[in-house]
Parts: sequence; structure tokens; C-alpha cells
Amino acid sequence: MRGPALKIFAACISILGCGVPGEQEPTGPKTSMPALSVQQAGAYPETVTGKFVCLADFEDDANGLRGSPQVELFFIRPYRPEAKLSFSADLARTGSGAMGVTLPKASELVFVLPGYRNFSSYSLLSMALYSETLRDDLCITVTTGATSWTSNRLLVRPGWNTALFDIQRLKSLPGFDLTSVRRIGLFFADAAGPVRFNLDDILLVDNGRELKPVPKGMRLRKDGLDYTIWLPFRDEPIRLTQGGDGLWRLGSDQATVQIVEPGLALPAEGERIELMGRRRVGCLEVLEANPVRLRLANTWYFPTRAGEWASLSVRRIRWEYTFYANGCWLTYVELNNSGGREIGSVRMWLKDKAAWSAGAVSRDLVIRPFRGPVGRWSFLIAPKSLQEKTLRENHLHPGAIEPTIAAPGLFAEGDCDRDGFDESQGCYFLKAVKGHCRFTIVPPTAGLLEPVFRVAGQWQGAVSVSSQGLVIREVTQLDDGTILFILPGWIRQPTAVEVVGQTGPTVNSPAIRR
Repeated sequence: MRGPALKIFAACISILGCGVPGEQEPTGPKTSMPALSVQQAGAYPETVTGKFVCLADFEDDANGLRGSPQVELFFIRPYRPEAKLSFSADLARTGSGAMGVTLPKASELVFVLPGYRNFSSYSLLSMALYSETLRDDLCITVTTGATSWTSNRLLVRPGWNTALFDIQRLKSLPGFDLTSVRRIGLFFADAAGPVRFNLDDILLVDNGRELKPVPKGMRLRKDGLDYTIWLPFRDEPIRLTQGGDGLWRLGSDQATVQIVEPGLALPAEGERIELMGRRRVGCLEVLEANPVRLRLANTWYFPTRAGEWASLSVRRIRWEYTFYANGCWLTYVELNNSGGREIGSVRMWLKDKAAWSAGAVSRDLVIRPFRGPVGRWSFLIAPKSLQEKTLRENHLHPGAIEPTIAAPGLFAEGDCDRDGFDESQGCYFLKAVKGHCRFTIVPPTAGLLEPVFRVAGQWQGAVSVSSQGLVIREVTQLDDGTILFILPGWIRQPTAVEVVGQTGPTVNSPAIRR
């Protein structure tokens, strides 16, 4: 954490020892982290770099006042009789205090920063917010002397949320001076009535870092809310960045989506998703990061009514990306149009050719007519290497997996033809029986290059994997009760594999179907 430089206010200095954002760090030795700062570092993962500063925590000040000096830095505009600000000792994210807020419809909670604050060294503004309801319309404003910026909508779930706003984007806005921020505002864009919530721990965070572990030859970096991925056999990185509508896209690598009503022709070019709804909220998360693969999920939500909606399972397009060390990149797409207007045709196209789960190799896929309300597709983009054709053919023709000991009749959710190969993740799937799984992989005529296997079994402790008498030492255990491993080399003939390990209580099982 940055050491103290100037006072934000007395309570911050006496309790946190935090500095004024943007001021130079002292050259002397750093002081030990106070207890509340340790709590904050443990509660908010994006503070892992240690570069964060607290703007408000609603703790007691040096004179024993119950958080009131900080509450007094906030006001509600326009003021209405139902508006309320209060210190709350009953519900806090860290420490012993928070601020309770009743925010009227069409009003904004304003935080007046003591003096001008320099945000230029930080990438995120973080707030702990306790909500009573599910909402999709949380926004903030950041105001300098002459300019104001309003964020994209943010998804808020019932209970405590860590609301993260990417302020690094403000550095490129014309005329926006991040070195002299005066006010931060918070509002719910579509509130139909008063919104009650608690607020705690407003932080500035510099979260820029590389995430590990990842497969050999790969790199993953996070800056603000965006990710950059470097893959083997690829000159340019893949960038997942948030657009002006709140949705994350892959730049020139993004699959262009077109969705039109029955009877309408697909346009010649350009994205077309207005049929899903004008209201949009994005959500991006890392699903897996381990030595075998990297997986991320990027969801585009299209809420069905203003401010909140009943279920996160409806009106969405979900993208799941799976990256392997050999440079293969799998994308699984799920379009859920439940409750929406009727869809006639769907088209997706890419800048490069892909192997689609439907069996074709092409730059685009057209679904006409769309038989909804849910559609699922996957495709593989092979690396530009000597193995490009082989890896593409392996995805389209994965051979056969012949189980000797395995739970019968179970398939991964992404296994579109129930042959034991999960096209959505580019790996074979089986489920062990009482800690034991044995099978033979039968390759296609051209052979299999380093196939990947996922075996469910609620494993606990070490799991032993062997093939043809040789031990497979690189075995990765996942949180969902599965293991991952790669069969090395070029598999040109039927090959036996055995998996043995201790099992424990049932955990969150991977998605399977009968």
C-alpha cells in the first residue's frame, strides 16, 4: 500500500495510514499495514498488487465519532423527503462501520472529495455496495473542474458487491483531467422508487498485473477491467476490452454477430444485435487459469425490464473462450432469447477460418431459421503453425474414446453429438467410478496431436494418471471436482489410459447430461 503523504481526513490518517491519491510516495521505509487495511486487502482481490488507497471507510475517527466525519462528505441531489444518509454499525463489509443510504428516484449520491484528488496513477475505482435487490443500472460519475464522465451500467446482485469502475479509460478522453477530480457520484439509472443500500470502502486501485499460472508460452495480463492474452504462434495479442455499451469484445478477433427478425435479410456487414434489446450489461470473468489451459467467460446481458430482471439465465449471449498451450483457441457461444422477440436468422463470421461444431471449416456460420429460444455453437481457431491443419482436423474428427471403467451414459454439456468429445472446450470427458477410470483413445487415421482429457470424480489429494505404463506427471485439479491432463506426443494407435485417486464428498460437479 502507498504510505501517508497528505491528509485526506483525520480518520483516514489515524486508522488507515493511507496517502492522498496521486501524490508521490515517500522515499523512506514503509510503515506496517494497519488492521483495517489488511481486511481490505483480503476482501477485495483487485488490491493484490498492494497499490491502493482508501477514500472513505466509515470507521470511527480519532475522537471516537462513529464514522460521522466521512458521512458528512456525502449529500443527495436533488434532495427529497425520503432521502437518508446515516452511519451503520449493523452492516459493514470490513471494519465496524458503513454508510446506510436511501436514494430517491432520479437522485444522485455525491461524494465531495476533500480538495482535488489525483486519480491518474490508478486504474480502478472500487466500492463495496450492499444491495437488497438484483439490479442492472448502477452508474457512477467522476467530475473534474470542467468535465464529467458517466460510467457504463453495472450489474448488482443481492448482498455485498464489489463495484469496480474502470477509470483508466478516462486518460484518453479529451479535456478530462484525472489529476484534479473533485466529486464522485452514484445513481441507479432506472430506479422506479427509492433504492436502499449500504456503502463501504471506497478505494482507488492500481491493479495492473500478469496473472498466473497459465499454460507454457502464454501470458495473461489484467489492467482495470480489461484483459490481454498472448498466445503461442501469434504475433499480436488478443485484447478483451469493454466498449461504450458496456459489453466486452475482442477487437478485430471478435466474432461479428447478426440477428434479424423472420423475413428480413442478413446485412452485408457489421454487428446487428438490436433485436436482443437496447438495454445491455456486460460481465467478464476468468473461469480457469492453470498449466493446461486458460478459460474466460464473457456474457452480454439484455435485461427484459428497466433496472432489474428476474433471472440471469435469460436474454443473453454468452461467450466462453478456452486457450491451450499449442495455440488452439476454442469459443463456445450460447444465445438465450427466452422472452424476446422472434429471431429469424443468426450469422457469425470471423476474420480467419474456423472449424465449427457443425462440421464445416469456414469464416462464417449462418443459422436460418433459428429454432430457439436457445442456440449453442462452438468453433476452433487453430494456430498459424505447421500443425494448423492437423489440429483443425482433430477437432472435427476426434476419433473415439472407449471406456472400460467409467460412469455410463454421461456426457459433457458441450458434447453436441454425445461421442465423448466436448467440442465447446476441445477436450474428451469421462466420469470415474469410485476413484477409478480406465479407457482407450482410438485416434483417427491421421492421428491425434496432444489430446486433452477432463475426468470427473470428486478427487481429493493426488491423482495418478498413466498411459501404456508411463506416468503422466502434469495433472491439474479443478475446483469443480475434475482433473485435466494432456496425453503427450502424436497418438497414432489405440492407447490405454488409467486414472486412479482418492475421492471425497461431492462438490460442484461439472456440467454433464445423460
